[in-house]
Amino acid sequence: MKRFVVLLALAACSSREPAKTADPTIEVPKDAVIKVTDHGPVKATLKVWPAKPSLVDAIYLRLEIEAPDGVSVDAPFQEAGDQRLGRFKVVGFQRDNQRPATGGQLHVQTYTLEAPSSGRQRIPPLRLEMTDTRASVTSADARKPQEILTDEVPLDVLPVPVEKATAALQPALGELDPDVGGVSTVTIVGIAGLALVLGAGSVLAFRGLRSRRRVQQQRSAYEDAVAHLRSLEERGAPDSEAADSWFVQLSAIVRRYLEGRYEIRAPELTTEEFLLVATARPELTAEHRGLLTSFLERCDQVKFAGYRPDADESIATLAAARGFVEDTRLKELAA
Repeated sequence: MKRFVVLLALAACSSREPAKTADPTIEVPKDAVIKVTDHGPVKATLKVWPAKPSLVDAIYLRLEIEAPDGVSVDAPFQEAGDQRLGRFKVVGFQRDNQRPATGGQLHVQTYTLEAPSSGRQRIPPLRLEMTDTRASVTSADARKPQEILTDEVPLDVLPVPVEKATAALQPALGELDPDVGGVSTVTIVGIAGLALVLGAGSVLAFRGLRSRRRVQQQRSAYEDAVAHLRSLEERGAPDSEAADSWFVQLSAIVRRYLEGRYEIRAPELTTEEFLLVATARPELTAEHRGLLTSFLERCDQVKFAGYRPDADESIATLAAARGFVEDTRLKELAA
């Protein structure tokens, strides 16, 4: 029986085969998930397949960037190894630069990804930077580097199919005698099936517990932010000498709220870097992104540029922070 348990563990581990790196020239299947982002002269297309992968399948992500001559695109890429795209591990990467017959340039990046677990997953947006140096562009602002963010790609990753797990276990079972220690092979296969069911149940239970903890964390982030904002408001508007520390506390309250609400781990980032991470969250509307950007930039003006707002503007800034927290809190709390 001990030998069977060892064989079962080995079979479970071997059910996920090593992923094969996708050839950048391979034809993308018709059911692939496709997301297109147009930004000025640049067109970025994301293609992900298979559309409904299982936990043991390799997932392929292809980024195709089309740009005319005179437009340079900086597209950072992830090498295979310990690198990740969101929660997906990058196990393979290839890129190819082409010159289409119609002119311009085509950059192709193909990632081979490994899903962290089954269930609802998402491939986060990829960040590109475009610089337009064409002679027809005369505006200095238009020639500055511009950021491009692709859309995120949601994926439903299915659990390990029973037939694949059974197939992985079958070679090990074939080595066993028909009667191992008085236990028939049929009984062993039944126990193996039960173990798979229990394992799937354990995964679901763990996901449920993790989901409840996430909700509790989001609730705590909202409650803490409201309490600290109320405390800061009770102190009243700051004078010119206390403005620095007052606005530092105000921006810190909002940043801590965002870190807890959206699970952002960015305590050491500058305001610009933090905004890049925070505004990439798909849950935030364009209006919320604008409010957050305006709010943090105003706080930086006080902290670093010596700007001294009057009492009304300080209280209005605090009110804007409270409005942002209320608008973006967990929806079930509002209900």
